[in-house]
Amino acid sequence: MISEPHLIVNQRSDDETIRVWQQDDRRWLDFDDGLVQSEIVLNKPETMPLVLNRAMLAGMIFVDTPQRILLAGTGGGVTARYLTHHFPGIAGDAVEISEQIASIAKEYFDFPVTDNWQLITDDIVKYVQCCPYRYDLIVIDIAIDQKTPEWLMKPQFLQQCRSLLTERGHISFNLLVDDASEFLHYLSEIRLIFEGKTACLSMPNYRNTVIFAFNNKPIWSEKEINSRLPELEKVWGLELNEFYQQMLKDNPKNSGIF
Repeated sequence: MISEPHLIVNQRSDDETIRVWQQDDRRWLDFDDGLVQSEIVLNKPETMPLVLNRAMLAGMIFVDTPQRILLAGTGGGVTARYLTHHFPGIAGDAVEISEQIASIAKEYFDFPVTDNWQLITDDIVKYVQCCPYRYDLIVIDIAIDQKTPEWLMKPQFLQQCRSLLTERGHISFNLLVDDASEFLHYLSEIRLIFEGKTACLSMPNYRNTVIFAFNNKPIWSEKEINSRLPELEKVWGLELNEFYQQMLKDNPKNSGIF
């Protein structure tokens, strides 16, 4: 018998309400706006229940397994938790501006406490200006009032992020906009900084679109990708072929990296 959800954390920060709910073995974070920001299945903490989190790793179709990752916007730390379980050798830095959310990620969502991962309380704009590391993957998942903030798409910030990438590195953006005009504007900003080396992944039944931006064009051909996909799905435990088929629909031939 399924129990009713119950509230286990209810905190007010400067500009939002932070809530953690639990229903049986499922626990999730929201900002009192009806949207699940992060989720953990307590008896399977290594999984990623939300399809958006899984989709944001679909860039792995085009590159080798990353060695160091930057998470901009931590939420409950589901990506860090997943990677620690499946790829313990990967090192990662998670940057979260809210001390309250960082604390909740550790206490209620099992953010990994290992030598390879650190949770940094900082403004991502400031962090990228003085970061000493280079990353194979940067995951940018930041929304304010259910929208991608405009400052996230400013050329200076995008260029700073690109400068932190390794030669074969890429960035995964969670883009959340109001309409097609705003989407095209933000996409054009990303494509300008990354010289067109991008790919879009739409999310059916969601407002989100994932944008992948590559420092250099991936080396794999379409034939090689198709031959690699079955093994990649086993290694990553993600529906990568499904994401790839959607990308083929979303990205016309000779556009971006296709």
